[in-house]
Amino acid sequence: MVKRRKLIALCLSAVLAASVLSGCGGGSDEPQSTDNTDANAEATEEPEEGNEQGSTLKTYDDLGGMKITIGDWYSADEEDLSSQYAEDTYNYRQEIFDQYNFTIERQKIGVWGDMAEAFTTDCMAGNPRVNIWYLYQTTVAQPLKNHLFYDLGSLETVDFTAEKWNQHVKELMSYDGGIYGMSTEKEPRAAIFYNKRMFEEAGIDPEEPYELQKNGEWTWDKFEEYCAKLTRDVDNDGKTDIYAMASFSKDYFKLAVASNGAQFVSKNADGKYENATKTQNFIDAANWAVGLIEQGYVMRTPTDEVSNADANWTEIRFRDGECAMQTAEVYQVGDFAGSMDDEFGLVMFPAGPNGHMATVPMDNVIVIPSCYTDKEYVEKLMFAYNLYTEPAPGYSLDEVWKNTYYPQFSDTRAVDETLTMMRDDQYRVYDYQPMIIDTDYGDFAYAVEAGAKTPAEQLEEMTPTWDARIKEANGE
Repeated sequence: MVKRRKLIALCLSAVLAASVLSGCGGGSDEPQSTDNTDANAEATEEPEEGNEQGSTLKTYDDLGGMKITIGDWYSADEEDLSSQYAEDTYNYRQEIFDQYNFTIERQKIGVWGDMAEAFTTDCMAGNPRVNIWYLYQTTVAQPLKNHLFYDLGSLETVDFTAEKWNQHVKELMSYDGGIYGMSTEKEPRAAIFYNKRMFEEAGIDPEEPYELQKNGEWTWDKFEEYCAKLTRDVDNDGKTDIYAMASFSKDYFKLAVASNGAQFVSKNADGKYENATKTQNFIDAANWAVGLIEQGYVMRTPTDEVSNADANWTEIRFRDGECAMQTAEVYQVGDFAGSMDDEFGLVMFPAGPNGHMATVPMDNVIVIPSCYTDKEYVEKLMFAYNLYTEPAPGYSLDEVWKNTYYPQFSDTRAVDETLTMMRDDQYRVYDYQPMIIDTDYGDFAYAVEAGAKTPAEQLEEMTPTWDARIKEANGE
Protein backbone atom coordinates (compact mmCIF):
# COMPACT_ATOMS: atom_id res chain seq x y z
CA MET A 1 0.00 0.00 0.00
CA VAL A 2 1.46 3.32 -1.03
CA LYS A 3 1.08 6.23 1.32
CA ARG A 4 1.92 9.85 0.76
CA ARG A 5 3.31 12.05 3.50
CA LYS A 6 4.59 15.35 2.19
CA LEU A 7 5.14 18.81 3.50
CA ILE A 8 1.87 20.41 2.56
CA ALA A 9 1.92 22.91 -0.25
CA LEU A 10 0.42 26.28 0.57
CA CYS A 11 -3.35 26.36 0.13
CA LEU A 12 -4.57 29.71 -1.13
CA SER A 13 -8.12 31.03 -1.01
CA ALA A 14 -10.06 30.84 -4.25
CA VAL A 15 -13.30 29.50 -5.65
CA LEU A 16 -13.74 26.72 -8.20
CA ALA A 17 -14.68 28.02 -11.61
CA ALA A 18 -18.44 28.13 -11.85
CA SER A 19 -18.88 27.47 -15.53
CA VAL A 20 -17.69 24.10 -16.82
CA LEU A 21 -17.00 22.50 -20.12
CA SER A 22 -19.73 20.34 -21.58
CA GLY A 23 -19.76 17.51 -24.08
CA CYS A 24 -16.12 16.35 -23.93
CA GLY A 25 -16.98 12.74 -24.77
CA GLY A 26 -19.56 13.47 -27.41
CA GLY A 27 -22.40 15.19 -25.57
CA SER A 28 -22.26 18.43 -27.54
CA ASP A 29 -21.19 19.30 -31.05
CA GLU A 30 -19.30 22.36 -29.80
CA PRO A 31 -17.94 21.98 -26.26
CA GLN A 32 -17.60 25.28 -24.43
CA SER A 33 -14.49 26.34 -22.54
CA THR A 34 -14.51 26.59 -18.77
CA ASP A 35 -12.78 29.93 -19.19
CA ASN A 36 -14.30 32.26 -16.60
CA THR A 37 -11.84 35.10 -17.06
CA ASP A 38 -12.27 38.42 -18.77
CA ALA A 39 -12.16 37.67 -22.48
CA ASN A 40 -10.38 40.98 -23.02
CA ALA A 41 -7.42 40.10 -20.76
CA GLU A 42 -4.43 41.62 -22.51
CA ALA A 43 -1.74 39.29 -23.84
CA THR A 44 1.80 40.40 -24.68
CA GLU A 45 4.91 38.61 -25.79
CA GLU A 46 8.38 38.96 -24.35
CA PRO A 47 11.58 36.87 -24.34
CA GLU A 48 11.79 34.23 -21.63
CA GLU A 49 15.13 34.20 -19.83
CA GLY A 50 16.84 30.84 -20.22
CA ASN A 51 14.74 29.76 -23.20
CA GLU A 52 17.18 27.62 -25.18
CA GLN A 53 15.38 28.27 -28.42
CA GLY A 54 15.42 32.01 -27.84
CA SER A 55 11.71 32.08 -28.62
CA THR A 56 9.18 34.64 -27.48
CA LEU A 57 6.69 33.52 -24.87
CA LYS A 58 3.19 34.87 -24.52
CA THR A 59 2.48 36.72 -21.29
CA TYR A 60 -0.55 38.46 -19.76
CA ASP A 61 -0.86 41.68 -17.80
CA ASP A 62 -4.32 40.91 -16.40
CA LEU A 63 -5.99 37.48 -16.12
CA GLY A 64 -9.39 39.00 -15.45
CA GLY A 65 -10.03 37.48 -12.03
CA MET A 66 -9.30 33.94 -13.17
CA LYS A 67 -9.90 31.32 -10.46
CA ILE A 68 -7.70 28.23 -10.78
CA THR A 69 -7.88 25.03 -8.74
CA ILE A 70 -5.21 22.36 -8.36
CA GLY A 71 -6.27 18.90 -7.19
CA ASP A 72 -4.09 16.38 -5.36
CA TRP A 73 -4.36 13.78 -2.57
CA TYR A 74 -2.30 15.37 0.18
CA SER A 75 -2.93 19.12 0.57
CA ALA A 76 -4.10 20.32 3.98
CA ASP A 77 -7.13 22.45 4.68
CA GLU A 78 -5.02 25.28 6.04
CA GLU A 79 -1.70 26.86 5.10
CA ASP A 80 1.37 25.94 7.11
CA LEU A 81 3.13 29.26 7.74
CA SER A 82 5.41 28.00 10.51
CA SER A 83 8.67 28.75 8.66
CA GLN A 84 10.07 31.92 7.15
CA TYR A 85 10.22 30.22 3.78
CA ALA A 86 6.53 29.27 3.91
CA GLU A 87 5.58 32.79 4.96
CA ASP A 88 7.68 34.37 2.20
CA THR A 89 6.19 32.00 -0.38
CA TYR A 90 2.69 32.87 0.78
CA ASN A 91 3.44 36.59 0.50
CA TYR A 92 4.97 36.18 -2.98
CA ARG A 93 1.89 34.38 -4.21
CA GLN A 94 -0.42 37.00 -2.80
CA GLU A 95 1.59 39.62 -4.68
CA ILE A 96 1.31 37.84 -8.02
CA PHE A 97 -2.40 37.23 -7.43
CA ASP A 98 -2.88 40.96 -6.98
CA GLN A 99 -0.57 41.98 -9.81
CA TYR A 100 -2.00 39.65 -12.46
CA ASN A 101 -5.57 39.43 -11.12
CA PHE A 102 -5.99 35.69 -10.54
CA THR A 103 -6.10 33.18 -7.68
CA ILE A 104 -4.97 29.59 -7.21
CA GLU A 105 -6.37 27.17 -4.64
CA ARG A 106 -5.04 23.70 -3.89
CA GLN A 107 -7.51 21.02 -2.86
CA LYS A 108 -7.25 17.48 -1.59
CA ILE A 109 -9.85 15.77 -3.77
CA GLY A 110 -9.27 12.09 -3.04
CA VAL A 111 -6.73 9.39 -2.25
CA TRP A 112 -3.81 8.82 -4.59
CA GLY A 113 -5.14 5.55 -5.99
CA ASP A 114 -8.45 7.09 -7.04
CA MET A 115 -7.11 10.19 -8.77
CA ALA A 116 -6.70 8.72 -12.25
CA GLU A 117 -10.21 7.25 -12.28
CA ALA A 118 -11.69 10.55 -11.08
CA PHE A 119 -9.71 12.41 -13.73
CA THR A 120 -10.86 10.06 -16.48
CA THR A 121 -14.50 10.26 -15.40
CA ASP A 122 -14.42 14.05 -15.23
CA CYS A 123 -12.61 14.45 -18.52
CA MET A 124 -14.89 12.07 -20.40
CA ALA A 125 -17.91 13.89 -18.99
CA GLY A 126 -16.40 17.26 -19.91
CA ASN A 127 -16.78 18.43 -16.32
CA PRO A 128 -13.38 18.58 -14.56
CA ARG A 129 -13.77 19.40 -10.88
CA VAL A 130 -10.32 21.08 -10.82
CA ASN A 131 -8.25 22.67 -13.56
CA ILE A 132 -4.85 21.14 -12.89
CA TRP A 133 -4.43 17.57 -11.63
CA TYR A 134 -1.69 15.72 -9.76
CA LEU A 135 -1.51 12.04 -10.76
CA TYR A 136 0.70 9.30 -9.40
CA GLN A 137 3.17 8.14 -12.06
CA THR A 138 1.94 4.55 -12.08
CA THR A 139 -1.54 5.71 -13.14
CA VAL A 140 -0.82 7.91 -16.18
CA ALA A 141 -0.27 5.30 -18.91
CA GLN A 142 -3.92 4.54 -19.67
CA PRO A 143 -5.27 8.13 -19.83
CA LEU A 144 -2.21 9.10 -21.89
CA LYS A 145 -2.96 6.33 -24.35
CA ASN A 146 -6.60 7.49 -24.44
CA HIS A 147 -5.60 11.09 -25.29
CA LEU A 148 -7.14 12.58 -22.15
CA PHE A 149 -4.25 14.94 -21.37
CA TYR A 150 -3.82 18.37 -22.96
CA ASP A 151 -0.73 18.80 -25.15
CA LEU A 152 1.26 21.25 -23.04
CA GLY A 153 3.96 21.35 -25.69
CA SER A 154 1.60 23.25 -27.96
CA LEU A 155 1.37 26.20 -25.55
CA GLU A 156 3.17 29.51 -25.97
CA THR A 157 3.28 30.61 -22.32
CA VAL A 158 5.83 28.13 -20.96
CA ASP A 159 9.32 26.92 -21.81
CA PHE A 160 9.78 23.32 -20.68
CA THR A 161 13.54 23.49 -21.24
CA ALA A 162 13.86 25.89 -18.27
CA GLU A 163 15.75 24.59 -15.25
CA LYS A 164 12.78 24.30 -12.91
CA TRP A 165 10.93 21.73 -15.06
CA ASN A 166 11.56 18.05 -14.37
CA GLN A 167 13.06 16.78 -17.62
CA HIS A 168 12.41 13.12 -16.80
CA VAL A 169 8.69 13.75 -16.45
CA LYS A 170 8.79 15.76 -19.67
CA GLU A 171 10.48 12.85 -21.47
CA LEU A 172 8.19 10.29 -19.86
CA MET A 173 5.10 12.21 -20.96
CA SER A 174 6.31 13.00 -24.48
CA TYR A 175 4.04 11.07 -26.81
CA ASP A 176 3.15 11.36 -30.51
CA GLY A 177 5.06 14.61 -30.80
CA GLY A 178 3.43 16.33 -27.81
CA ILE A 179 4.17 16.89 -24.10
CA TYR A 180 1.25 15.71 -21.98
CA GLY A 181 2.52 16.03 -18.41
CA MET A 182 4.83 18.19 -16.35
CA SER A 183 6.39 18.64 -12.93
CA THR A 184 8.46 21.27 -11.15
CA GLU A 185 9.27 18.71 -8.46
CA LYS A 186 12.14 16.22 -8.50
CA GLU A 187 11.26 14.07 -5.54
CA PRO A 188 13.96 11.89 -3.95
CA ARG A 189 12.52 8.38 -3.75
CA ALA A 190 13.84 5.10 -2.36
CA ALA A 191 17.10 4.92 -0.40
CA ILE A 192 18.48 3.25 2.76
CA PHE A 193 17.61 4.56 6.22
CA TYR A 194 19.93 3.40 8.99
CA ASN A 195 19.85 3.50 12.80
CA LYS A 196 22.91 5.33 14.15
CA ARG A 197 22.76 3.79 17.63
CA MET A 198 22.66 0.25 16.24
CA PHE A 199 25.60 1.02 13.96
CA GLU A 200 27.64 2.19 16.95
CA GLU A 201 26.73 -0.95 18.91
CA ALA A 202 27.94 -3.05 15.97
CA GLY A 203 31.27 -1.18 15.91
CA ILE A 204 30.46 0.94 12.85
CA ASP A 205 31.03 4.70 12.89
CA PRO A 206 27.55 6.10 12.10
CA GLU A 207 29.13 8.77 9.91
CA GLU A 208 31.06 6.22 7.85
CA PRO A 209 28.22 5.50 5.38
CA TYR A 210 28.11 9.20 4.51
CA GLU A 211 31.89 9.28 4.02
CA LEU A 212 31.85 6.18 1.83
CA GLN A 213 29.05 7.67 -0.22
CA LYS A 214 30.88 10.99 -0.59
CA ASN A 215 34.08 9.24 -1.71
CA GLY A 216 32.35 6.85 -4.14
CA GLU A 217 33.25 3.83 -1.99
CA TRP A 218 29.73 2.81 -0.94
CA THR A 219 29.50 -0.61 -2.65
CA TRP A 220 27.70 -3.94 -2.42
CA ASP A 221 30.82 -5.47 -0.80
CA LYS A 222 30.89 -2.83 1.96
CA PHE A 223 27.16 -3.21 2.44
CA GLU A 224 27.55 -6.95 2.97
CA GLU A 225 30.23 -6.27 5.60
CA TYR A 226 27.74 -4.08 7.44
CA CYS A 227 25.00 -6.70 7.16
CA ALA A 228 27.22 -9.36 8.77
CA LYS A 229 27.99 -7.07 11.72
CA LEU A 230 24.45 -5.79 12.20
CA THR A 231 22.62 -9.14 12.14
CA ARG A 232 22.59 -10.41 15.71
CA ASP A 233 21.38 -13.23 17.94
CA VAL A 234 21.20 -11.21 21.14
CA ASP A 235 20.18 -13.99 23.55
CA ASN A 236 22.24 -16.77 21.94
CA ASP A 237 19.26 -19.04 21.32
CA GLY A 238 20.19 -19.71 17.72
CA LYS A 239 17.54 -17.36 16.33
CA THR A 240 18.07 -13.94 14.82
CA ASP A 241 16.80 -11.16 17.07
CA ILE A 242 18.03 -8.17 15.07
CA TYR A 243 18.23 -8.16 11.30
CA ALA A 244 20.52 -5.95 9.29
CA MET A 245 17.60 -4.86 7.14
CA ALA A 246 13.88 -5.16 6.50
CA SER A 247 12.54 -3.75 3.26
CA PHE A 248 9.44 -3.61 1.11
CA SER A 249 10.33 -6.15 -1.56
CA LYS A 250 9.54 -3.91 -4.55
CA ASP A 251 11.81 -1.12 -3.28
CA TYR A 252 14.58 -3.58 -2.43
CA PHE A 253 14.73 -5.36 -5.78
CA LYS A 254 14.13 -2.19 -7.80
CA LEU A 255 17.19 -0.51 -6.27
CA ALA A 256 19.35 -3.62 -6.38
CA VAL A 257 18.70 -3.85 -10.10
CA ALA A 258 19.23 -0.12 -10.73
CA SER A 259 22.52 -0.10 -8.79
CA ASN A 260 23.93 -2.78 -11.09
CA GLY A 261 23.25 -0.93 -14.34
CA ALA A 262 19.93 -2.62 -15.10
CA GLN A 263 16.23 -1.84 -15.40
CA PHE A 264 12.93 -3.68 -15.50
CA VAL A 265 11.79 -1.81 -18.62
CA SER A 266 14.03 0.33 -20.82
CA LYS A 267 13.47 2.50 -23.87
CA ASN A 268 15.56 2.16 -27.02
CA ALA A 269 16.85 4.82 -29.43
CA ASP A 270 13.64 4.55 -31.46
CA GLY A 271 11.52 5.39 -28.44
CA LYS A 272 10.22 1.84 -28.05
CA TYR A 273 9.90 0.14 -24.68
CA GLU A 274 11.89 -3.06 -24.11
CA ASN A 275 11.77 -5.83 -21.51
CA ALA A 276 15.08 -5.32 -19.71
CA THR A 277 14.73 -8.17 -17.20
CA LYS A 278 16.59 -10.51 -19.55
CA THR A 279 19.99 -8.79 -19.23
CA GLN A 280 22.85 -10.35 -17.28
CA ASN A 281 23.13 -7.26 -15.07
CA PHE A 282 19.50 -7.72 -14.02
CA ILE A 283 19.93 -11.42 -13.29
CA ASP A 284 23.15 -10.84 -11.31
CA ALA A 285 21.47 -8.13 -9.21
CA ALA A 286 18.44 -10.30 -8.47
CA ASN A 287 20.61 -13.23 -7.41
CA TRP A 288 22.74 -10.99 -5.16
CA ALA A 289 19.65 -9.52 -3.48
CA VAL A 290 18.21 -12.99 -2.89
CA GLY A 291 21.56 -14.11 -1.49
CA LEU A 292 21.38 -11.51 1.28
CA ILE A 293 17.93 -12.79 2.22
CA GLU A 294 19.09 -16.42 2.23
CA GLN A 295 22.07 -15.52 4.45
CA GLY A 296 19.57 -14.20 6.99
CA TYR A 297 20.63 -10.56 6.73
CA VAL A 298 17.39 -9.28 5.20
CA MET A 299 14.12 -10.12 6.95
CA ARG A 300 11.45 -11.71 4.78
CA THR A 301 7.94 -10.29 4.80
CA PRO A 302 6.17 -11.87 7.81
CA THR A 303 3.48 -14.22 6.55
CA ASP A 304 0.94 -12.87 9.04
CA GLU A 305 1.46 -9.26 7.93
CA VAL A 306 0.75 -9.27 4.23
CA SER A 307 -2.52 -7.34 4.25
CA ASN A 308 -2.65 -3.73 3.14
CA ALA A 309 -3.33 -2.73 6.74
CA ASP A 310 0.14 -3.98 7.67
CA ALA A 311 1.99 -2.81 4.59
CA ASN A 312 4.16 -0.53 6.74
CA TRP A 313 5.65 -3.43 8.73
CA THR A 314 9.19 -2.47 7.67
CA GLU A 315 8.80 1.03 9.11
CA ILE A 316 7.57 -0.42 12.41
CA ARG A 317 10.51 -2.86 12.61
CA PHE A 318 12.96 -0.05 11.85
CA ARG A 319 11.35 2.39 14.28
CA ASP A 320 11.39 -0.19 17.08
CA GLY A 321 15.01 -1.23 16.55
CA GLU A 322 14.31 -4.74 15.25
CA CYS A 323 16.36 -4.01 12.13
CA ALA A 324 19.24 -1.59 11.63
CA MET A 325 18.38 -0.54 8.08
CA GLN A 326 15.44 -0.36 5.73
CA THR A 327 15.13 0.31 2.03
CA ALA A 328 12.19 2.68 1.83
CA GLU A 329 10.76 5.66 0.02
CA VAL A 330 12.00 8.98 1.40
CA TYR A 331 8.46 10.24 1.99
CA GLN A 332 7.96 7.43 4.53
CA VAL A 333 10.19 9.32 6.96
CA GLY A 334 7.01 11.06 8.12
CA ASP A 335 5.58 7.73 9.28
CA PHE A 336 8.29 6.89 11.82
CA ALA A 337 10.57 9.86 12.54
CA GLY A 338 8.27 11.51 15.06
CA SER A 339 7.93 8.35 17.17
CA MET A 340 11.48 7.00 16.81
CA ASP A 341 13.82 7.50 19.78
CA ASP A 342 17.07 6.85 17.90
CA GLU A 343 18.74 9.17 15.43
CA PHE A 344 18.91 7.88 11.88
CA GLY A 345 20.82 8.55 8.69
CA LEU A 346 20.02 8.16 5.02
CA VAL A 347 22.28 6.99 2.19
CA MET A 348 21.74 5.86 -1.36
CA PHE A 349 21.62 2.19 -2.33
CA PRO A 350 25.25 1.00 -2.74
CA ALA A 351 26.91 0.47 -6.11
CA GLY A 352 26.98 -2.95 -7.72
CA PRO A 353 29.98 -4.20 -9.76
CA ASN A 354 28.39 -3.11 -13.05
CA GLY A 355 26.63 0.06 -11.90
CA HIS A 356 26.72 2.93 -9.45
CA MET A 357 24.87 4.26 -6.43
CA ALA A 358 21.35 4.69 -7.71
CA THR A 359 17.78 5.66 -7.13
CA VAL A 360 14.74 5.23 -9.37
CA PRO A 361 12.60 8.35 -9.95
CA MET A 362 8.87 8.11 -9.39
CA ASP A 363 7.73 11.71 -9.68
CA ASN A 364 4.13 12.81 -9.61
CA VAL A 365 2.81 13.96 -12.97
CA ILE A 366 0.82 17.18 -13.31
CA VAL A 367 -1.70 17.30 -16.15
CA ILE A 368 -4.49 19.40 -17.63
CA PRO A 369 -7.62 17.72 -19.08
CA SER A 370 -7.75 17.55 -22.87
CA CYS A 371 -11.44 18.43 -22.82
CA TYR A 372 -10.58 22.13 -22.55
CA THR A 373 -11.14 23.23 -26.14
CA ASP A 374 -10.28 26.91 -25.78
CA LYS A 375 -6.50 27.06 -26.20
CA GLU A 376 -6.36 30.63 -24.94
CA TYR A 377 -7.88 29.49 -21.65
CA VAL A 378 -5.20 26.82 -21.22
CA GLU A 379 -2.52 29.36 -22.14
CA LYS A 380 -3.73 31.49 -19.24
CA LEU A 381 -3.79 28.48 -16.90
CA MET A 382 -0.16 27.71 -17.68
CA PHE A 383 0.94 31.35 -17.50
CA ALA A 384 -0.54 31.53 -14.01
CA TYR A 385 0.83 28.14 -12.93
CA ASN A 386 4.28 29.09 -14.20
CA LEU A 387 4.22 32.17 -11.97
CA TYR A 388 2.83 30.20 -9.02
CA THR A 389 5.67 27.65 -9.13
CA GLU A 390 8.50 30.20 -9.19
CA PRO A 391 10.64 30.46 -6.04
CA ALA A 392 9.83 33.40 -3.80
CA PRO A 393 12.23 36.33 -4.24
CA GLY A 394 15.45 35.72 -2.34
CA TYR A 395 15.28 31.92 -2.59
CA SER A 396 17.09 29.61 -5.00
CA LEU A 397 15.62 26.44 -6.46
CA ASP A 398 17.86 24.40 -4.13
CA GLU A 399 16.64 26.27 -1.06
CA VAL A 400 13.03 25.70 -2.03
CA TRP A 401 13.19 21.90 -1.98
CA LYS A 402 15.68 21.60 0.90
CA ASN A 403 13.49 23.67 3.19
CA THR A 404 10.77 21.04 2.90
CA TYR A 405 13.09 18.22 4.06
CA TYR A 406 15.37 19.59 6.80
CA PRO A 407 12.74 19.33 9.57
CA GLN A 408 12.10 15.66 8.82
CA PHE A 409 15.61 14.27 9.35
CA SER A 410 17.96 13.71 12.29
CA ASP A 411 20.91 15.30 10.49
CA THR A 412 21.54 17.76 7.67
CA ARG A 413 23.82 15.37 5.76
CA ALA A 414 20.76 13.36 4.70
CA VAL A 415 19.51 16.44 2.85
CA ASP A 416 22.71 18.24 1.81
CA GLU A 417 24.44 15.09 0.60
CA THR A 418 22.13 12.11 0.03
CA LEU A 419 18.96 13.83 -1.17
CA THR A 420 21.03 16.19 -3.28
CA MET A 421 22.65 13.22 -5.01
CA MET A 422 19.27 11.57 -5.47
CA ARG A 423 18.07 14.61 -7.41
CA ASP A 424 21.13 14.48 -9.68
CA ASP A 425 20.43 12.78 -13.02
CA GLN A 426 23.81 11.05 -12.69
CA TYR A 427 22.28 8.77 -10.04
CA ARG A 428 18.67 8.61 -11.26
CA VAL A 429 18.11 5.38 -13.21
CA TYR A 430 14.95 5.78 -15.27
CA ASP A 431 12.73 2.74 -15.36
CA TYR A 432 9.74 2.78 -17.69
CA GLN A 433 7.74 0.02 -16.04
CA PRO A 434 5.02 2.49 -14.87
CA MET A 435 4.24 3.21 -18.52
CA ILE A 436 3.40 -0.45 -19.22
CA ILE A 437 -0.25 -1.03 -18.39
CA ASP A 438 -1.09 -4.05 -16.20
CA THR A 439 2.47 -4.67 -15.02
CA ASP A 440 4.02 -4.10 -11.61
CA TYR A 441 7.41 -4.54 -9.94
CA GLY A 442 5.64 -6.94 -7.63
CA ASP A 443 5.16 -9.34 -10.54
CA PHE A 444 8.80 -10.22 -9.95
CA ALA A 445 9.52 -9.14 -6.39
CA TYR A 446 6.78 -10.77 -4.32
CA ALA A 447 7.37 -14.42 -5.14
CA VAL A 448 11.15 -14.08 -5.24
CA GLU A 449 11.38 -12.28 -1.88
CA ALA A 450 9.16 -14.90 -0.28
CA GLY A 451 11.40 -17.70 -1.57
CA ALA A 452 8.54 -19.23 -3.54
CA LYS A 453 10.46 -18.87 -6.83
CA THR A 454 14.07 -18.30 -7.82
CA PRO A 455 14.71 -15.22 -9.97
CA ALA A 456 15.13 -17.44 -13.03
CA GLU A 457 11.89 -19.30 -12.37
CA GLN A 458 9.88 -16.13 -11.85
CA LEU A 459 11.31 -14.50 -14.97
CA GLU A 460 10.41 -17.56 -17.04
CA GLU A 461 6.84 -17.36 -15.76
CA MET A 462 6.29 -13.61 -16.18
CA THR A 463 8.22 -12.90 -19.40
CA PRO A 464 5.49 -13.90 -21.91
CA THR A 465 2.97 -11.62 -20.19
CA TRP A 466 5.39 -8.72 -19.89
CA ASP A 467 6.52 -9.07 -23.49
CA ALA A 468 2.89 -8.92 -24.62
CA ARG A 469 2.12 -5.86 -22.45
CA ILE A 470 5.22 -4.04 -23.71
CA LYS A 471 4.28 -4.82 -27.29
CA GLU A 472 0.85 -3.29 -26.67
CA ALA A 473 2.44 -0.19 -25.12
CA ASN A 474 4.52 0.19 -28.28
CA GLY A 475 1.38 0.06 -30.40
CA GLU A 476 2.47 -3.12 -32.13
